[in-house]
Amino acid sequence: MTGSMQCPLFRAAGRPFVRVDDEITDADRAWVAAHHSGGALLHRVDPKVGLADVDYQVLSSWLR
Repeated sequence: MTGSMQCPLFRAAGRPFVRVDDEITDADRAWVAAHHSGGALLHRVDPKVGLADVDYQVLSSWLR
């Protein structure tokens, strides 16, 4: 787990947490599951495409 995930996760302090990134891995997901008691969405986007309509749909659905 990189520091880039740890800092915002610790700031979330158990509150719902969303991370949109092009470098999310299974290791990141496992680390968040082990260290965060609140809801969390780690959503990987394709760096060649950027945020697409489907990404906004996933985020919107999770936030509801």
